[in-house]
Amino acid sequence: MRDQLQAKPKLSSLLLLTIAVLFTHWMAFFNEGIFAEDAGLLPTLIYNDWIAIADMFSSAGVHVFTYYVWPMAFAGNVFFLKSIVIVGVYFIALLSYLLASKSGFFSERESLVLAIFTQLLPIPTITVIFTYSIYFSAYALFLLATYMFLSIEWMRGRNHYLLRALAICVYFIAFTLNSLLVLYAAGFALVYAVWLKRTGRRVRHARELISTFSSFCLARADFTVLPIVYWAYKVILYQKSGLYSNYNSFTLDVESIAKNSYQFVVNGIIFPLAKSFDDWNSYLYLGAAVCSILFVACFAFVKRGDARNAQIDERRGDGFKIIGFGLFALLCGTLPYILVGKSPAPGVLMRNAMLMPLPLSVVGIGVWRVIKFRSTSLRSQSVAVALFLALLSVFTGRWWESYAAWQARAAKDLAVSQYLADHPEWSAFSVYWIADKFPLSPEVSEYGFADYTSKFRMLWGGQTRMAFTPGHISFFGIDTQPGVRPVHSKFPHRIAFFCNAWASAKDIDLSGPQAELEITTAQRSWNNASIAFGYLYFRFIEPTGLRDYQAKLLQVTLRAL
Repeated sequence: MRDQLQAKPKLSSLLLLTIAVLFTHWMAFFNEGIFAEDAGLLPTLIYNDWIAIADMFSSAGVHVFTYYVWPMAFAGNVFFLKSIVIVGVYFIALLSYLLASKSGFFSERESLVLAIFTQLLPIPTITVIFTYSIYFSAYALFLLATYMFLSIEWMRGRNHYLLRALAICVYFIAFTLNSLLVLYAAGFALVYAVWLKRTGRRVRHARELISTFSSFCLARADFTVLPIVYWAYKVILYQKSGLYSNYNSFTLDVESIAKNSYQFVVNGIIFPLAKSFDDWNSYLYLGAAVCSILFVACFAFVKRGDARNAQIDERRGDGFKIIGFGLFALLCGTLPYILVGKSPAPGVLMRNAMLMPLPLSVVGIGVWRVIKFRSTSLRSQSVAVALFLALLSVFTGRWWESYAAWQARAAKDLAVSQYLADHPEWSAFSVYWIADKFPLSPEVSEYGFADYTSKFRMLWGGQTRMAFTPGHISFFGIDTQPGVRPVHSKFPHRIAFFCNAWASAKDIDLSGPQAELEITTAQRSWNNASIAFGYLYFRFIEPTGLRDYQAKLLQVTLRAL
């Protein structure tokens, strides 16, 4: 087969994809909230605690992330840090489009739709946490390396070997996100399938499959052994330590595998998609629908000249092969988490599902191919446009609801910070017991000790204060009541491990004075969207009213114990 098998990328498609990403994720750029791991990372960047950063990543055995994080200290503001995540999401979508186009298994239009849904499926909804830009960037690098791996099939001479070496180096960096070692099997299988198609080789039975695959692997021995070499290199040179010594260790009992497989189906697929059709905020979904109509109109206008040729390609009867590959890629993207006893859960743990959208999008394209091949009534352009518009509106609405929830949390946390800044006398205590009575949706309600400890350090200076939230009272095994000194833990090694510069509690004295910090709502009725857009209005349009808005949002009181 010839090079003409490839669907050439088009500037118009790249423009549409850029618009789609901005259209879906624009709210992330304006979120000033500091959540979860950000609460540990941001103060270390502000105070240039390079040793703390290196120690944290070294203990988890991911030293490469240290060099990724250091340049963030020069970002200067949280808006830029947030944008790094969306840049990663954009490049994942862009490289998905380029890979699909390069493979020759998808038409140009299908490649674009695949890329749009790769960033649109409302699954890993944690893109407001800039620490996770590490994961998204590693994933983007993995796709880039796979694109280069695929591209060397069309190259000869010096350029071939240069690109080959570069692809291996990029893979080596990307594998720092260890789950990509398993997803590599799907990328390798894709390149093998393209090689079969390009060379015109037929695989009619198992013996031919073994012989062709063996010859493919031998000709690319460097890529074949790459994940094994990386794993040996990591185990020998970068060992985990402390509380991370058993982090991501294999949990191979049947109960754990069954439970986490179930959670991937329920929380990773059913929950986010069902959530898209439930609990609507009418204003958000109306806005999403209007924007979706405008986008689909642009899409139809730009793609109308390609419609005839695209339809010919898309009617080929290989939809089941595409579905099979998508399911295989989905298995590769979930298996590494399942085998270490992890699965997605609403909130920050949805990061465990970040490798799912691309395989699910591939499955979706395959299903559409099968339907179109078997049903002439569904080949109509109007049916495709209507379905595309409906899914675009619903999934965008779900993303906007998620962003509104995270923005509401950001507004709440900034209002708490305002109270703390206005009361410097509250800084005299060592231990703060958090009584949070400001309700948030479960997706964004999880708080840890670092969320508050980092505020104390950035507002009051020093690293002498500890905050205990209900969840971390259990995690630290605290078995003394508030007010009893010293605070006692059943797991002192955890206290010792986390009371460091990363958690802004390096010099904590658990025998020091204690207080209860209570947060209550000051509004009788509210929802995520009203808080989110109220904050954005006063933050960017009428900044003189922002302080009063935050003061009316909640109330913070402190009671010495």
